Amino acid sequence: MRTVVVWTLVMVMAVNAQSSIFKKISSSMNLKGEKYLKKAEALYGESQYDKAIPLYLKFFEKNKKHDNIDVAIFYHAAVCFMENKEPAKGYAYIEKAAAEKPGDLDIQVLKAEYLVALNSIPDAIETYSKVLKYHPNDYLSYIRLGELTVGQGDLKPAREWWKKAIELDPSRPEAYSRLSESYLKVENNRLEAYYYARKLLNVVKPDDKPRIQRMLDNLAGDMGQDYENYFQKQDCMSNAEEFFKMAKFQQTFQVLVKCKDLPNLSADYFLLFGKVCDEVGKFKDAAFAYERCLALGLESGDIYYRLGWSYLNFNQPKQARIAFQRAKQFADTKEKAEKVLNKLPK
Repeated sequence: MRTVVVWTLVMVMAVNAQSSIFKKISSSMNLKGEKYLKKAEALYGESQYDKAIPLYLKFFEKNKKHDNIDVAIFYHAAVCFMENKEPAKGYAYIEKAAAEKPGDLDIQVLKAEYLVALNSIPDAIETYSKVLKYHPNDYLSYIRLGELTVGQGDLKPAREWWKKAIELDPSRPEAYSRLSESYLKVENNRLEAYYYARKLLNVVKPDDKPRIQRMLDNLAGDMGQDYENYFQKQDCMSNAEEFFKMAKFQQTFQVLVKCKDLPNLSADYFLLFGKVCDEVGKFKDAAFAYERCLALGLESGDIYYRLGWSYLNFNQPKQARIAFQRAKQFADTKEKAEKVLNKLPK
């Protein structure tokens, strides 16, 4: 009986010793908090951010010096705090990640949004500006910069950010929407608000079109045709100027011709039309356009000089001489107009 009791005690002691050994092994395996990190990352992947936070904190507690920790872990922890609406507690982690990866788009955008949440708007604007230095084609950063800038009371630069977004991708709706809203709510400029809302109508999904059309109808009231004519003229000029800037003269000409019958075209329209007609060899049309500029009060030595060359190019030397003589009366075109006149037959 005694032998049995002794053997039982030995077995119990052995089991306890074995249990102690495995606990030590388990503890040594988690010296750097790998178990906490593994669970935290799994919860992060499941979007269970509130449950992941304490596990990340335990991991960081085990790694107080933060040596050799992957930047993604700091980023994930920062996401969790932001999603849990605790930016003050999470900022240190996104700041660490941002310092290590200044060119990472997701990290830097999250840092900027942390600064917004912490009401540090000038720093957020600066961060987004740096984002665009690394990622000049990030459409949404232009949108956000405009929003933050207008929130600071700087309307003009905000609109410039939104217009840059449109240049980058004219098929997206966000910039048109914000521009339209800014003109309507800040200045009550219904024409410009209509213009950008009309651009918005062209790019929104089919399900959204009825809502945008109702907004347009409310803006224009009983002057719908006038507002639509204004849009067509502005859109025509915007598209034509873009093509002209890229030296796509035939496309520029085609755009301008499409809207030549709209009422009350501006002198700027005829000036651009004259220039592009010269480029594509339609000199008679160019002369007509420059004459319209002058009739509308846009008078300069350059226009008279251009008019003279247009007349010369479709064999109207008398009219060309008159135009060059008028160009000679302006300081900026006097010398070159005289040179041409001296070469013309008397």
